[in-house]
Amino acid sequence: MRHFVAVAVLLVMAACAPSPSSVPLAAGEIALPTEPPVSSGAVEACAGVAIGAVLHGATADPRAAWLIDDFLGSRIDVVWPPGYRARFTPNLEVLDASEVVVLKAGDPVTGACVVNAAPATLLLEPPFK
Repeated sequence: MRHFVAVAVLLVMAACAPSPSSVPLAAGEIALPTEPPVSSGAVEACAGVAIGAVLHGATADPRAAWLIDDFLGSRIDVVWPPGYRARFTPNLEVLDASEVVVLKAGDPVTGACVVNAAPATLLLEPPFK
């Protein structure tokens, strides 16, 4: 019974902790566009595609970060999981909701998910390589 109570207390404490995505942006950070919300009760699935691309970004661009296709040289707009942000120090770094750098300008990206709401936009989710 003690173990059950201990587990219940831990679960309640974890539920009350602020989620990483609610962490405010630090100075110099830019919120990245996020994936569209999933409808209540819907199952989220990734329609994965293999790509060959490299991460690029600019502070003056409204999306802050995007991919450049290795073969065509064309831009691929992307969305990110909630809480992802960019910072330029001076080069682009993408941080996850826990503020860990997960990608840097010039890093290769080999896979993504198709977003139904915007077919020309891909969803990037870890692992990125």
